[in-house]
Amino acid sequence: LPPSELTIYKMILTQCAVCATELGLSLGKKCGRCSTRYCGAECQKQHWEEGGHDKLCKKIKKAGGAEQFHANKRYTETVAVAVEKCADDTKGQTC
Repeated sequence: LPPSELTIYKMILTQCAVCATELGLSLGKKCGRCSTRYCGAECQKQHWEEGGHDKLCKKIKKAGGAEQFHANKRYTETVAVAVEKCADDTKGQTC
């Protein structure tokens, strides 16, 4: 079977971003800007006030969602480590 458009174009959070309650594909609340998902208003408020969501929301939206935002961040960090390690491994060598 071919993958659905959903699996090709969009990753979906299936757990509350605060308490990790399983939400499936349709339960819970979403942030109005970036679509980060929550089990309810209490978790959404907690994430905004204490979890730093207020500082990340626009960045998450720009990246295309929470999964993509965190994947991009992890990728950038991993590449930086690899570049540094490669530089250390090849120190003193010429091309």
